[in-house]
Amino acid sequence: MSKIKLLPEKVINQIAAGEVVERPSSVIKELIENSLDAKATWVEVEVQEGGRKLLKVSDDGEGMSPEDAKLAVLKHATSKVYTVDDLSQLNTFGFRGEALSSIASVSHFELSTRLQGAFSGTLIKIKGGDAAKITETGRPEGTTIAISNLFFNTPARLKFMKKESTEENHIVSVVTNYALAFPQVSFKLTVDGKEALRVSASDFGARVSAIFGKELFKSLLPMDYALNNIHVTGMVSAPTITKPTRENMLFFVNRRWIANPSLGYAIMAAFHTLLPTRRFPVAVVFIEIPENEVDVNVHPTKKEVKFSRDREVFDVVVKAVRGALMASTGSLQPPATVEPLSGMGAYESARLASSASSAQESPTAWSAPTTPLNLYDKIAQNRPAQPLTAGASHPNPLEDFNLAKGSGLQARRIDADTPLYNFSQLFNTFIVFQSDSEMFIADQHTVHERLNYERLMKGVREKSLEVQPLLVPATVEVSTKEAQVLKNSLDILMELGMEVAPFGGNTFLVRSVPADLAGKNMVTLMKDLLDDLMAQDASGVKSTNRLDQLRERTATFMSCRSAVMAGDRLNEEQMRGMVNQMREANLPFTCPHGRPTILSIPLSELYRRFDRH
Repeated sequence: MSKIKLLPEKVINQIAAGEVVERPSSVIKELIENSLDAKATWVEVEVQEGGRKLLKVSDDGEGMSPEDAKLAVLKHATSKVYTVDDLSQLNTFGFRGEALSSIASVSHFELSTRLQGAFSGTLIKIKGGDAAKITETGRPEGTTIAISNLFFNTPARLKFMKKESTEENHIVSVVTNYALAFPQVSFKLTVDGKEALRVSASDFGARVSAIFGKELFKSLLPMDYALNNIHVTGMVSAPTITKPTRENMLFFVNRRWIANPSLGYAIMAAFHTLLPTRRFPVAVVFIEIPENEVDVNVHPTKKEVKFSRDREVFDVVVKAVRGALMASTGSLQPPATVEPLSGMGAYESARLASSASSAQESPTAWSAPTTPLNLYDKIAQNRPAQPLTAGASHPNPLEDFNLAKGSGLQARRIDADTPLYNFSQLFNTFIVFQSDSEMFIADQHTVHERLNYERLMKGVREKSLEVQPLLVPATVEVSTKEAQVLKNSLDILMELGMEVAPFGGNTFLVRSVPADLAGKNMVTLMKDLLDDLMAQDASGVKSTNRLDQLRERTATFMSCRSAVMAGDRLNEEQMRGMVNQMREANLPFTCPHGRPTILSIPLSELYRRFDRH
């Protein structure tokens, strides 16, 4: 008996679905692309429970005849490709002909469509890849596809879905990114019955402003640079506007939203020496290139592309970004070569080091030589300080631990009855003091951060948190993605003493804050808090209790922002008071980020180090 057998069609479709449908946002991406290919002027997306319960996309596009609708749900049926040669001249988003059949094999699938000018429409229902049920229906011209119970028959795939808020954020990213690429199309997104995005047809600038917020839009610099039939346009932020992740660097090739690590390196190369460590710019980059010079068929979901002239594309993107940065300072001359970025791969470094002198440039002019060093001097004098981030992993903070083998440095609790004296401050950052048998060094920021965190969490537990109402509420405008994260966090913020309320669109009002944060710049603080929360959601890490995770993250951020900083001058009373409070802290060994607070050096270790016996 033969061991090799042909797989049933249903199993084939479910395997294909594993490639095409990575997560709910993959479904939304495929359906939106179909709507755009159908020349829709408006696209409406509805999501419930992160896409597990419902994913629905409606449009006013061309619609389908009954015959085309029946074929559309079959495997390898497409209106986009007819010959092999067509693959090198693609000017549509969809072409594989497997998306709808794959999606229908792992969900409860419903397609409703009506061809423009037709008297009636067609309704098709498919449950988990079973035979389609087809009926006539009345509906407006256009198409609606509703996907419910995604992965209901593939529990292994369902198990790997991330937490609901993470899946929602991926969906918001897909919708907003295509809204950026197609400003002439109206988009609406509803998440669990609440409107997350509504934008009417407009020009590109108005669309960027609507999605990123007017405040950020004002700080974006326009790009427009062409070279050898490669045209790069879009917008990029000034070096003083940064984010903690790369997700705000968006790339579109012939208006197709794509991922390409090399293009990310190009952006960072253009900003070389201008950004704080582990901070990234905002960039919306559109690359127009002849269709036959880009391969969009290298990934099942078409999210990656390959360029036949990848080195030239890389170079043009670098020059486009550099040009935008230098134009903002009144200088219009890029360097003849681009310096390699530290930590970059061999190809990227080689590309950056290569000369662009042989290229025939477009009429865009460059006037005076500018090096990365004086570009830094012109643009980045006011770059923000590097934010506090969690350091390397530490041993169990519940126990005393050696920070380095043989170093003699230890972090431990100071007994309540141990006399302490000789307090002084080093470099306006470290507190140095002693007992009769030990020398202690404390980091004033991490100590204060731990104290703030424990006081904040105690106030939450005992409902005794001191709150400061703002005399004039602070108005904060955020991007569409940030608004979704903020809406999901309002209850926790209120619990932690920060009353934030929607004020229409993507604008929110901050009405009260924890007393420790009174006097802070609320707009900046809220933007940084959202960056922090979005970075956490972007990690996709599941939590048994999302609210606990959100509460912890937010409390940690607030504790950091209300703590004294390195460089703040303290008097002896303040230093002694902080150290004495740490004696009573529950976990005095580290700050909430995991960094040490107080280190001790036994007198015996000092004797040993100085060879005193």
